[in-house]
Amino acid sequence: MNNEEHLIHEIKRELDWAVEEVKRTEAKVMQLEIDFNKKLENADKNEVVRLMDEKEALQEKTGLNEAYNLQRRAAKRFYMISHVYDIASTHKSSDTIREELSKFLYRAIDGVAENADQRDKLLEMAEALMTYFNDGYSDEADEAIREAWQNIEETLRGLGRQ
Repeated sequence: MNNEEHLIHEIKRELDWAVEEVKRTEAKVMQLEIDFNKKLENADKNEVVRLMDEKEALQEKTGLNEAYNLQRRAAKRFYMISHVYDIASTHKSSDTIREELSKFLYRAIDGVAENADQRDKLLEMAEALMTYFNDGYSDEADEAIREAWQNIEETLRGLGRQ
């Protein structure tokens, strides 16, 4: 493959970046805690209240909750694409893959997607994965999977899922 990165590696890199962002942000919060604990040692009652308010405001600005949300989304995306590859690697036909993907991605109990658009996008993904696993790991196969995955992610966002 000439692509520098396989789709699943790209998504894993996003997860790794998100984890590092959480670590960096947590370190900032801990440093704030240490700094303010030192200031609180000799503070009077009024100063303690002011310092605690200041510390809370600064901690809020670090964006820790946003970093956690970013990490959660990246982990879910990595899980989803990994499971999609797992489904495709264990099934022999694009129809079976489409059915399993429908159950997993669209929560279709019977394996039938809700509408023709979803079914078409699932078939596109199933066929791209079949080509990838059966005909070899080419740039073209990876590009077809990328495009199909992007289309599926758009439909999932349309359903209000991240």
